[in-house]
Amino acid sequence: MRTFLLILLAFVAGVMILVAVFSWQGRAAREYGREAVQAAQRVGLSPDAETPCADLLKRPPPATVQSCVVKAAGGQATATVTLEGNRAFRVGP
Repeated sequence: MRTFLLILLAFVAGVMILVAVFSWQGRAAREYGREAVQAAQRVGLSPDAETPCADLLKRPPPATVQSCVVKAAGGQATATVTLEGNRAFRVGP
């Protein structure tokens, strides 16, 4: 019985660690995208223009970000941030 409880506890702890890691990665990526959108608004992108976030911020993205593009459409800039595992976030101002 004790072995079963230890295995169950280890499984639950592992799941909790995975959730924490994914949450941290997502927060860092969204913050990077938000900073890129703010930089795009300061620069003033032309309508329907797509610009990589790294060009706007002059620094590389976090390690988990595969791509980040800021697009200005309808007078509003949004960033599309793609992470490892095909997770994507669309970030506004």
